[in-house]
Amino acid sequence: MKFDQVYIISIDHRPEYHQELIDRARHIPLSDDTPIMIMPGFIGKDLLDNPDNFPEYKIYPNWNLNDGGWWWWQRPALAGEAGGMISHTMCWEDAYENGYENIMIIEDDFTVEEPIEWGIFNELDGYEWDLCLMAHNSLHEHFSDIMKPLNIGREHFIRPTFFYNTHTYILSSGGIKKLVEDHLDVLKQNIIVSDEFLSAVTSSHPRPDLREMYITNMSAVATKVNYTGQTRSEGLGNSLTETEK
Repeated sequence: MKFDQVYIISIDHRPEYHQELIDRARHIPLSDDTPIMIMPGFIGKDLLDNPDNFPEYKIYPNWNLNDGGWWWWQRPALAGEAGGMISHTMCWEDAYENGYENIMIIEDDFTVEEPIEWGIFNELDGYEWDLCLMAHNSLHEHFSDIMKPLNIGREHFIRPTFFYNTHTYILSSGGIKKLVEDHLDVLKQNIIVSDEFLSAVTSSHPRPDLREMYITNMSAVATKVNYTGQTRSEGLGNSLTETEK
């Protein structure tokens, strides 16, 4: 797998931290000639505090359902989630403007759980895909109307359904084009967290309002092995997207 660009999203701009991120990414592994760009993350709190300063972006106003159901939907959209989603769109736009064929997007709290053997992607020759998750958390068991991930007849890949975790994924040129041309205008005016959005455009999202708002026109695959993990989460008490105290 050859990448035109690898983006690592971070709001920490210390030069030594940037070098640490690049060194860590090389252990995925990435070849020495793979270009790596540290994408300055968008500060979501700026949008929530001063929305008039960012007319191109708006938080989806109906995110908080307040009436039961999945607990992630029973709270306001969080500043870190908004900033993370916008940061992802900035990577898509840069890749689109540069005409890149294949890119990888990584959030800076990634860990390398197991080095990937890139030869497994030979299995996808002739299989059309727009997005590939290098790690994900399948949530189909929590929803009776969401089917299991699909076996696509490949040893190392499945087709995901409803999932969380978008800290490491690959986009093909077709995926980049669809995200920018078919989705960006609606998404920028209805910002939600990245894993909810990417689930909605690649499969059947449990929420009817998201199914209606976002077109499901992207083909996704996911590696059966989680090659990367994360060092931040609400369970660990160090998430950057937790409700501000």
